[in-house]
Order: sequence, then structure tokens, then C-alpha cells
Amino acid sequence: MENGRESTVEKLDSFLVVYERKKGNYHDLPEQWCKFIKKYEHLSSEGTSYMESTIDAPSITDEERCMYELCQTISPDHPALKEDSGILTHTFEGGKYAVYHYKGFPQFLFMVYQEVFCRWLSKTGNQLDNRPIFDIYRNIREDGYMEIDICFPLKDTRIVFLRKTH
Repeated sequence: MENGRESTVEKLDSFLVVYERKKGNYHDLPEQWCKFIKKYEHLSSEGTSYMESTIDAPSITDEERCMYELCQTISPDHPALKEDSGILTHTFEGGKYAVYHYKGFPQFLFMVYQEVFCRWLSKTGNQLDNRPIFDIYRNIREDGYMEIDICFPLKDTRIVFLRKTH
């Protein structure tokens, strides 16, 4: 995140997703993604985004027991949401996010998280809030190369001064 070349601070809108929560090793993600995309392809459109929300860090949790959510955006007005009550949805709350624009291979993602948590936050004075961290997939190649936006939720620390009126 040196010199702001790889990250931006942005205000993101809220969005609705269809999701499945998974438990297991992050190395199984490619296979899990194939199954997820196939299962929900009837809900996708030209503007559909795919994302993942990691719940557990493999540095803390047994890597075979890590929880994560696979998600795809969907319009709240999509007819399938009225027809199929078995579809799980939730809304990612909008607001202020640090967006790290990552281009590379998955084995280096751990270093990105370390950079954000150990250096960038303290250097910039930003603080994480309790919304989930999520990755928006922009481009994934078969050789594993990926372009993703890693979205870290930030507290909105604007100071509001109230003026007393008489």
C-alpha cells in the first residue's frame, strides 16, 4: 500500500448477495467456486459481481475448519427471490472502505493482509469497524493469477462539531 498506488479509500454502496457459507481449507476454493457458480448461474446477469467473505484466518483457526462465504450480487427485485425461499441472501452494508487492488497469485495474499493490519492502518490513522472484510473478484485465470479488490471496512471518524444556539 506504498504511496497509495495499490489502495484507495472509497465509499461503497450497500449491496445484496446470494451466498453459501463453507467450512474447510481455503485451498478448496477453486472447486467450491465452480460448484457455486454453476448452482446460481440462473441468477446472474451482466452486472453480477462475485465475492468472498473470509470469516476465519488460517493463522489462527485450523486451516481445515476455516469458514468463508461465497457470494454473488443480485438485484433485490429478482423474481427468483420471491419464488425460491431456499436462497440465502444478506446485505453488505455500504460505507467507508480501504480497497486494496491486488494483482498476483493467492499465495501472496497473506502478505497483503499483514501489510494492512501491521502497517497501513497505523500509518494512516484509520481503524477497522465490525463490518466484514470481503474480496471482489475482477479477473481469475486458470494458472491462479488473480485481480481482486480486498475491501477493509473503516470507521467513519469524521468529527462533527455541534454549535450551541441561544
